[in-house]
Amino acid sequence: MKKHNSLPKNLPRLMLTFIGTIFLFLFLILLSIRVTLFNEKHMESVANKTEYYTKLTGEINKDIAGYALGSNVPEEVLKNAVPVETVEANVKNYFKAAYNPGVKYEITGTAELKTLIVDKINTYAKQEGKEVQSVESVNKLGDELVDIYASYVRLPFLVEFGQKITKYKNTLTMMTATMGVLWGLVSAALLVSLRGYKHRLMRFSSYSLIGAGLMGIGVPAYLLVKDIFANVGIQSPAMYQFLTSYINSFLWMFIIIGLVLVVLGIISAILSEKTRRGLTGY
Repeated sequence: MKKHNSLPKNLPRLMLTFIGTIFLFLFLILLSIRVTLFNEKHMESVANKTEYYTKLTGEINKDIAGYALGSNVPEEVLKNAVPVETVEANVKNYFKAAYNPGVKYEITGTAELKTLIVDKINTYAKQEGKEVQSVESVNKLGDELVDIYASYVRLPFLVEFGQKITKYKNTLTMMTATMGVLWGLVSAALLVSLRGYKHRLMRFSSYSLIGAGLMGIGVPAYLLVKDIFANVGIQSPAMYQFLTSYINSFLWMFIIIGLVLVVLGIISAILSEKTRRGLTGY
C-alpha cells in the first residue's frame, strides 16, 4: 500500500524535478553560447589550436608565387613573401572588428608588403641579369599580388556574423542569469517539499542532473557523428579547418558539460542511497 501511494505523493516533486532539469539545461546551453560564440578570445584560441595563421600564410604565399609565375617570376622568389606575423595581425584585427561594433577593420601592412614584393622581383632580375619590362609593370604585379593577400585575410561574413550576434550579448546574459535564478528557485521549492531530507534532495537532484546531462550530450553527439558540417563550401583548407573546428568546439563543450552532469548525477544518487541507509539502517 505504501508503494502504491508513493507515485501520487511524489508526483509534484517529480514535476519540480522535471522543470528544474529544463531550467538547468537551458542555463548551461546559454552559458556555453556566451563563452564560445560570443567570445572573441575563444575564436582566437581555436585559430591558435588549428594553426590557422601558419596554414593560411602558406596558402597565401603559394597562391602569390603561382600567380607571379605567369609573369616569369620563379616560385622560389616569392614563396615566403608574406610573413606569418602580418597575416596573424590582420586576422586578429578582423576578430576584434567582429566582436566590437565600434571598431572599423582596416588591412594593415599592404604598402610594406608591396614594397617587399617589388624589391624581391627587382633583386631577382638584377641577380639573373634580366631586364624588367617597366617600373609600372612591376608595380602593377605588386598590386595584384597584394590583392591576392587581401582576399585571403578579409573575412567580411565573419564580421557581419559577429556584429549581429553581439547585439544580443546583453539579452543573452540576462537570459542566462534568469535561467540560473529559476533553477535555484525550483531547487529551493523542491527542498522545501522534501522537508529538508538531504538524501531525498540528492536523489531528486540526481534525476535533474542526469536528465540535463543526457539532453546536453544527445543532440551535439548526433551532429558530430553525422558530420553535417563536413560539406561546407569553403575552398581554403585552412579556413575550412578553422571554421569546422570552431563549430565542433562549441558542440564538444555541450558534450563535456553533459558528461560532467551525468557523473555528478550518479555521484548524487550514490550519496543519497548511502545517506538513506545511514538513517534507516537498511
